[in-house]
Amino acid sequence: MKSSLFKFIFLCLSGITFGQEVIDTDEKKYLEEDRKKISLVGGVSYVNNSFGLFYEGQTFLLKPNDSFYTEFFLRYRWLDASLSFAPKFVRINNDDDVKGRTKYFNLGFAFFLGPKVRQSVNFNQVKGLYLEDTKRFLETVLGNEFTADLSNDLMQFPDAKFQSFTGETSYLWLGKKDNYRTYTNMTHRPLKDDFVLLTGLVYQYNVMKDTDRVKYQGMEISDLSEDNSVTKDVRVTLKTGGGIQRLIGKNWYAIVELHPQIHYGYLIDENYNEFNFGVNSYSRIGFDNGKWFFGGGAQLNWINSTNENFYSTTNWLFRFGLGFRINSPKFVNQQFDKIDQILK
Repeated sequence: MKSSLFKFIFLCLSGITFGQEVIDTDEKKYLEEDRKKISLVGGVSYVNNSFGLFYEGQTFLLKPNDSFYTEFFLRYRWLDASLSFAPKFVRINNDDDVKGRTKYFNLGFAFFLGPKVRQSVNFNQVKGLYLEDTKRFLETVLGNEFTADLSNDLMQFPDAKFQSFTGETSYLWLGKKDNYRTYTNMTHRPLKDDFVLLTGLVYQYNVMKDTDRVKYQGMEISDLSEDNSVTKDVRVTLKTGGGIQRLIGKNWYAIVELHPQIHYGYLIDENYNEFNFGVNSYSRIGFDNGKWFFGGGAQLNWINSTNENFYSTTNWLFRFGLGFRINSPKFVNQQFDKIDQILK
């Protein structure tokens, strides 16, 4: 009886070990083949964002008009690149005459500096904003007796630019870079159920400028003085959290991430700083058969902030993309092989 039991346990352990070896072999085979593939994604993203104007103890929001933008991702080996811009694939607004026209541009790169450290850099620009509650702002500036007959027309800032330079360095406490890449964008195919734990440091330098030209009720007002108002701030965010990846059937998958955050912001020319906390979360569901893939995701960034010169109370994003993989040219493989040898 004991002999039969020991044989049964040995066979079960052998089967589990063999199954794990098969999974690991398949994963290594795919990753080796993936080194000679270029992944491309095209899609749209909807971004809800706002920029605070703090005046006389009140917060007024400058907002972009259009929020649907084209988006492209390219990934080869360890290098990820993203590009978003106008014109848009989809337009949901037909009120440019009321809110003005917004142009958007974003360029980003991400790569691993080692098995555990991921680095990303990003430049973002939004041009063309409007003041969401113009009437309340004018009542605050001029007083109610001068604004009783004002309409609800919006004040437009057609030249206003918000530029953001952002970097993020993340360290994986639990998980491998080959698996964590699937969390960052859909160009990487999820191969198995996974869990990651990481800490990230986000550093950001922002500039709001060119707000000297205003359109209101058909009139255009410009500040011709040389002292054009420029607002600069620095933000640092420390976040720690985890993510879960689950395969659904053969080709479907779902990913969920949650990261509590601590923030510090400093307005450079006004000698004002602020500590705060918040939560960043992201989820995505997608399909990937190795050649074609698509998916949709949502991101929520909530900050417990009282001064929206630094942060919008809630920023959220929806994204959908469709992509495919192609064989990379031989000369590209050869050049990156040389780079890989240097980085080892």
